[in-house]
Amino acid sequence: MLLASIVLLSLLAVWTHYQPIPALDKSTMLYFRSAVDPARPIGPEWLAVHFRDITTLGSNWFLLLLTALAAITCAAKGHRDKALFILITVISGIALSFALKYGFHRPRPELVPHITKVYTSSFPSGHAMSSSLTYACLISLALHLVKERILQRCFVVTAVIIVMLVGISRVFLGVHWPTDILAGWSAGLGWFCLCRMLMSKLAQGKPA
Repeated sequence: MLLASIVLLSLLAVWTHYQPIPALDKSTMLYFRSAVDPARPIGPEWLAVHFRDITTLGSNWFLLLLTALAAITCAAKGHRDKALFILITVISGIALSFALKYGFHRPRPELVPHITKVYTSSFPSGHAMSSSLTYACLISLALHLVKERILQRCFVVTAVIIVMLVGISRVFLGVHWPTDILAGWSAGLGWFCLCRMLMSKLAQGKPA
């Protein structure tokens, strides 16, 4: 998974560098807008309102709140190593997302009007990266701490749906290209895999 994430992120970075607006990006974004007036998103007016709500599930402040709650719960139940893992992984991942944005410095889409405010550059999507990273951490904790299979599956399905909807919401709102979203998912899952691998090796190296 780590290698696949690195390869995909690298390919997307090279692709968008030599072709700043791929045809796939343009056609996908226009799919969510009216053919008559690109300023208007498809569907009823309430759909845009709901997508603005959905995108909040991938905002840094909300994810940090979830991370803090998960870490406190783990620490209270005696799983301090898991609390430390999610805190370090999510906080460092969010910091990395800002660093990547600064490094690639891809401009935000201007194909259609934005339906929400944005303040940073476009590649990779911070919402996509941070949400995939945080919910992957939460799934990992749930699979370790919850024994019931049905509950484990519910956690996994719910988390995957949320991450996908957050990514779609960013394109729907006109603030990210689809390639930004794919890059964010790749970076988030790659960072999760790397942190889990490093924490596992550190745990194995500790004296009994």
